[in-house]
Amino acid sequence: MDEASLVQRALHLKEVEQLSQRQIAQVLGIGRKRLRRILQPNNSARPIPEKSILDEYIHLINHWYQQYPKLKAIQVYERLKEYGYQGSYPAVVLFSREYRKPKPEVYHPLVFLPGEEAQVDWFFFNHQQLGQVAGFVYVLSYSRYAWGIFYPKTSFEFFLAGHLECFRHIGGLARCHRYDNLKSVVLRRSPGIEYNPQFLDFSRFYGFSIYACNPYSGNEKGRVERLIRDIRGFLYGEEFVDLNDLNRKFQLWLDKRNNTLHRSTGKTPKELLTQERLIKLPQASYPPRRIIPAAASKTALVEFESNKYSLPSACASKAVEIAADPENIEITLSGKRVAAHKRCFGRRQLIQNPLHAEKLFERTPQFKMQRILQLISAMDPELNLFLANQDDDDLRREAAYQLFLLLKSHSRGMLISAVRELNRLSCFKVKALRSLLQLPEPKEHEPLWPQNQKLLNLTYQERSLNDYDPNKSGLETA
Repeated sequence: MDEASLVQRALHLKEVEQLSQRQIAQVLGIGRKRLRRILQPNNSARPIPEKSILDEYIHLINHWYQQYPKLKAIQVYERLKEYGYQGSYPAVVLFSREYRKPKPEVYHPLVFLPGEEAQVDWFFFNHQQLGQVAGFVYVLSYSRYAWGIFYPKTSFEFFLAGHLECFRHIGGLARCHRYDNLKSVVLRRSPGIEYNPQFLDFSRFYGFSIYACNPYSGNEKGRVERLIRDIRGFLYGEEFVDLNDLNRKFQLWLDKRNNTLHRSTGKTPKELLTQERLIKLPQASYPPRRIIPAAASKTALVEFESNKYSLPSACASKAVEIAADPENIEITLSGKRVAAHKRCFGRRQLIQNPLHAEKLFERTPQFKMQRILQLISAMDPELNLFLANQDDDDLRREAAYQLFLLLKSHSRGMLISAVRELNRLSCFKVKALRSLLQLPEPKEHEPLWPQNQKLLNLTYQERSLNDYDPNKSGLETA
């Protein structure tokens, strides 16, 4: 709008519509200082400037900007040249500035009923000692009651855990939850909104509906956006020892905020919380966990968030499922739990269960040899003495293994007797033991039978002891 038109417009607003200078400045989009200069009495006597060369193209320019609000000045200039425009490009820039000026957005105030809605969001906080942590925030739209907690990650299990912690804190939940386009809620928006199926299951379990805001529309969840802005102000310059210290101080700050009068309601959020008509919590609780399919390696390890967790050796190279919650992970095979570990939030760490490692070691030759050594040593003191006199551990395990093999072909007593003899001679060589055991064993002789079979039919007549009594035998004694 040229200067003359601006003066006429300002005078009309003042004299005809009787607006104040502040209102006129807002309508014209100019400063009040410039407006006062325009409304000076000598302005009415100013000569009206000559007609601009662009005046005859106004209808075209208006039409173009109605169709294409973001049209650039150079594009207008090129189009005008096609219609015979012979003026300069800077004149087009100045003339089209009003069209290209961004229009101020106007929002309508939102009014909510008790228990009608809650707004939920994540935000990140970078701290020198803690690194990056994620803040989960939840605001009841009616009462403005706020709750939040910090987690090390924004993954799905922490998202559910934040909801559950908040539900327990306020004693229920709102009927509708308003979210930004979080991946935990919305997988994609085109061609239609596709929600995360597990989160849909979570919402059905507790009986609340989901409202996904339009992209880049922070005004649609203004309550939670203002809360995040205030939280950042609280966090600025504060010192925290660890995540627990951060959450403890954060809860104290939230409690103070919830007990402060709100300028819009004239009451504290904690007072209005008692008026919220919240959905009651069910007796059972939804498990805050994320299910991830995975494959165990040949070494019976499964990888999760760059860390590796041990499994029983029987799970090697098999397809498994990881169930991750904020504190633990469980690994299942064909629906049966095979391992459980404390969750690690480091990077590239190995988390092992000693029992898993032991069972895996049992399948190795080294373990079997060691086990045989233990068994043979405990069998007899002579065997233990023989093994103890071997030169090193490798020879000791090898000797035990050779004794174990000899037990398959020789009796235990024979082996111990042979070893006892070698110990007596201070000869502790397995080769000598084998030589000793290879001596021919004495054969058992078969019973001798008479060649004349008639002899086998002879009968023996038993005699009485009286036959041997000298007094009764008729023999006289001197």
